[in-house]
Amino acid sequence: MTLTMTLVWLVVGFVCGGLVAWFLALRQHNQSQLQQELTDTREQLKKYRVDVSNHLETTNQLITQLQQNYGKIASHLQQSKMELVEKPLLEKKSEPISYLSSDTANQIRESIHQLDERKPTFSESFEQPKDYAGSASGLLKESAKKPASA
Repeated sequence: MTLTMTLVWLVVGFVCGGLVAWFLALRQHNQSQLQQELTDTREQLKKYRVDVSNHLETTNQLITQLQQNYGKIASHLQQSKMELVEKPLLEKKSEPISYLSSDTANQIRESIHQLDERKPTFSESFEQPKDYAGSASGLLKESAKKPASA
């Protein structure tokens, strides 16, 4: 009987030991799986940071290039204005107006400059029109209503 009990307890011990070893191996497998997921996630985060950094650097370069192009366009427009608008005006001003007297021609030239200076400026604030009516009239006039007599 003692031999049988010893064998039974030995088998029970092996089974319990096997179960404990199996649970520990499963737990270790889960930990290694979590560790691998953590490593993968960290690598993805590093890659994402590099991508964002590259994107911002490219955007900065493009904005700088856009500013330079804008400056070139502005200088081109200024130069074109000088060549196309102001030079012909200067040439016309220097031409004598032969059919008018010199005083009249000078007055016309001065008035052209004054017209340029007196360009109207519009106010950005808008106001409701004012009502200058003295009192109510027409349909708006309140009159004493007469009671209807039957």
